[in-house]
Amino acid sequence: MADAGIDTHCCSICLDDFTKPKILPCFHTFCQQCIDDYIKAHSHLNKFNCPNCRTEIQVPDGGASGFSTNFYIQAKGETQNHFCRKHKTKEVEFYCRDCSVAVCCKCVILDHTTHSKTDLTDVDQELRGKLNIIKRELEGKIDEVNKHCESLTSQISDIKNQAKIACDNVDKEVQRVCEGVKKHGSDIKCKMNKICDKESNKLQTLHGDMIQFKSSLQPSVKYINDVLNGKSTVPVVDALTNRQKLTEDSRSTTSDIPTVRYVHYTMVDIDVTTLRELLGKVETMESRTWTSSFSLNQIVKTDVGFPAADVIIQGMPWYVFVIHKTNTSGLGCYLVLRRSETVKFVKASFTLKLLNINDVSKSIVKQFTYTFTPDGGGWGNNKFIEWTKLQDVNDGYINKNKTFSVQTSVKINKIEHH
Repeated sequence: MADAGIDTHCCSICLDDFTKPKILPCFHTFCQQCIDDYIKAHSHLNKFNCPNCRTEIQVPDGGASGFSTNFYIQAKGETQNHFCRKHKTKEVEFYCRDCSVAVCCKCVILDHTTHSKTDLTDVDQELRGKLNIIKRELEGKIDEVNKHCESLTSQISDIKNQAKIACDNVDKEVQRVCEGVKKHGSDIKCKMNKICDKESNKLQTLHGDMIQFKSSLQPSVKYINDVLNGKSTVPVVDALTNRQKLTEDSRSTTSDIPTVRYVHYTMVDIDVTTLRELLGKVETMESRTWTSSFSLNQIVKTDVGFPAADVIIQGMPWYVFVIHKTNTSGLGCYLVLRRSETVKFVKASFTLKLLNINDVSKSIVKQFTYTFTPDGGGWGNNKFIEWTKLQDVNDGYINKNKTFSVQTSVKINKIEHH
């Protein structure tokens, strides 16, 4: 449908000049017949939605004819004549201040005799001024609603972005846990293979000794066999004399299998509770939260800020930056609102948390509430922690790669646009 605001002479239903223009409570105007047909086709429980703005409207008694006539709309080229609602043939000429209504001369005599009245043309500017005040109020409210809608849209985007980041973190944590489990599994298999190799080598050595011993006995057996196959007795006597010691040695050799160890792995049930603790838990927060990581190797210059990546909050870019402050001998940590063409200032409550990787309870937390102007510098603390304490791995604020992390939470309290 066409927008009725585009042409004041055109009905947005029939797209033709108005015929008996009727104005709805939402201030949209249609031909009486057009809106009557629309009501018959779309009303439910004696209510219908405006064809233009979808506002729900109660059907008046008498249908479309019960709506007020829009006297300010006329067909193109016609003279503007406004007739009394009560006395259809009489034009309105007066304005009753007591009733705030335009009336004809007959109404003045019959219904408004004692009321304060004036000529309709004399109050034109006065009434227009009052209507303009109402118009400005409505426009201001529309502007306020538009800004609120923009804020809600931005917050919806923030919620979805935060959820995506949280889901990505779950994937990273699952990968980290899986890699840890796989490494532990590899360590277990390595230990089992070492035991297997040790026990196998023990038996393999014994097996080699047995083969060697067997080889040493076989020539003697062949010699004795040759002697026994001969007819002379003397070789038999010599064989018995020469081989008596060998047989004694063979009798002393044992063929017992030594005690060995076999590797066995006992399967265990997955402890879901432990797994949940390992993966952490889902939390809900009333503010946008993210983590920025910094390397001491990157912060090589003192009194020079090092920024993290931007994070979008309600359509505005924010970032955390850190600095090695020489005047405080500590770590400075700040939150900054980057340049925005549409934002004048933002009042926000935020938390900066320097994470301790050894003990969460030792993490350093500082809370602030400030009014930010785009590119107006950062707000935070000049000495979040002593630099020497930050550098000490044993204190738990940096890992073996000399990296530390700052968790930031931001809650927007008020936004003022240009």
